[in-house]
Amino acid sequence: MADTRDTTITSQGKPRRRRRRPPPASPGTEQRVSRADTGESHGRTVKKSVTLRESVVEEIEARTGARGFSEFLNAAAERHLALLQAQEIVDDHVTRHGEFTPEELAEAEAAWRGD
Repeated sequence: MADTRDTTITSQGKPRRRRRRPPPASPGTEQRVSRADTGESHGRTVKKSVTLRESVVEEIEARTGARGFSEFLNAAAERHLALLQAQEIVDDHVTRHGEFTPEELAEAEAAWRGD
C-alpha cells in the first residue's frame, strides 16, 4: 500500500505520487545541481564563500558577465589542480629516476611545441 503522504489526488480523481525532497544538507555544505550540468565533467555544486580582490572580480565580470562568474572560477581551479597534479608526476619521476637530462628536456619541449 502506498504511503498517503507521498500521494496526491489529481482533479480527475486519480492518485499521483509526489516527488520527495532530499533531506537538507548540513550547514556549510549546501549542494545544488546546476541546470547547465549536462557533461561528464560537471556534477553537484557546493556553494562556498570566497574573498577576492575587487580588481580581479571586476576583470572576471568584464569578461564573463555576472552569470559566468562561478564557471570561470571553477575552470580556473580545475586548470590549477591539473598543473599541481602534473608537477606531482614530475616530482615523483625525479625522485625515482633523478633529474631530467638536457636531451629529455629538449625532447619534451619539442613535443610541447608539436615538433
